[in-house]
Amino acid sequence: MTEGAPNGGNLGYAYVTGTGAVTPLGVGTESFWDAALHGKSGIGEITLFDSTPFPSHIAGECSDFDPVDFMTKKEARRMDRFAQLGMAAGVQAAESAGILETIRETPHRVAIVMGSGIGGLSTWEREYQVLNERGAGRVSPFLITMMVPNMAAGQLAIALGATGPSQCPVLACATGGEAIAEGLELIRRGDADVVIAGSAEAPITPLSMAGFCAIRAISTRNDEPQQASRPFDADRDGFVMSEGAGAVVLESPEHAERRGADPIARVTGYGRSTDAYHVTAPDAEGRGVERAMRLALEDAGLSPEQVGHVNAHATSTPTGDGPETKAIKRFLPHAAVSATKSMTGHSFGAVGAMEGIMCALALKHKVLPPTINLDKVSPDCEDLDYVREVREVPDLKAAVSNSMGFGGHNVVVAFSDIE
Repeated sequence: MTEGAPNGGNLGYAYVTGTGAVTPLGVGTESFWDAALHGKSGIGEITLFDSTPFPSHIAGECSDFDPVDFMTKKEARRMDRFAQLGMAAGVQAAESAGILETIRETPHRVAIVMGSGIGGLSTWEREYQVLNERGAGRVSPFLITMMVPNMAAGQLAIALGATGPSQCPVLACATGGEAIAEGLELIRRGDADVVIAGSAEAPITPLSMAGFCAIRAISTRNDEPQQASRPFDADRDGFVMSEGAGAVVLESPEHAERRGADPIARVTGYGRSTDAYHVTAPDAEGRGVERAMRLALEDAGLSPEQVGHVNAHATSTPTGDGPETKAIKRFLPHAAVSATKSMTGHSFGAVGAMEGIMCALALKHKVLPPTINLDKVSPDCEDLDYVREVREVPDLKAAVSNSMGFGGHNVVVAFSDIE
């Protein structure tokens, strides 16, 4: 048990007993984690559509993903790509945690919290084109059930037979963190013994690219795709869009111990806040995310000195990285900081779940993933301990994952080791 955190936090904790990931760094947690520790980039030329008309031609695609590895061809045809990704990550997490028997025996005690910031955007774009070109009678009868954001949660529940609460947080780029936070709350309230919590996103579409190019948020470093995502760097020019999904299995301590689970880490608390400042830019001083970090540690029963690692939101935008840096410098100036979007790109609603997995594995293995492409720290991002190469930290006891979303949403999740 972490010193200074009796019972794992003020209101109780949940064990992380399984993980699943579909990312530009690979399919499966092992591939994802190994690639991250080796500082690999998942960014390349866009293949999902013709990007020629756009200023940016690069993205982080899940090129190794084949939906029929996780579902039938018929099921895949009736799901948008985001739901396919989310279902795959959720199934992986359930299998890795060994909870399939639990689901069969007590399905009503297993909950799903699978969010998405956007939902079925590619389906919407395709079927709107059908409407315009071929008429209303040719629009797919599956349009609605493929488009709505809650379908990753719904399809996962159907696939696994989980009949407990099923939820879909929608909080832009803070969605993944919110899913884990709400999963912890379901455990604390006694609404479930097991929660599969995560998020999924498939935003690499022409309309999405056009929209983000219009607000000049996307990197145009087209000649160097793997160097394009460069959080905290003086030469950063915007984020790199990506897709993917991540999921963790959360269990009450009693349930995990009763079945002899082998926990990876603990989720011990969370904090949430709203900037109330601007629809796309964070509060310039980072006060909102600082407040969320403070609330997360209070909820977890941790002192700032006990937190050795921050997985920063750090999207690689000129306006975004600086405020978060200010917040970390004020509240957790001693912590080692990783910005793993440098490798994965920014998958919007999904990325908070991926980064939660990173925090859990960092605590288990006492190893921190690096921030790549950080050649020269930007003047507005100085004075933090950035992890530029993989780093062993034998005494790592606690970590936080920061998520910040359009609309000014901040969610910070606190993780602790199991000792």
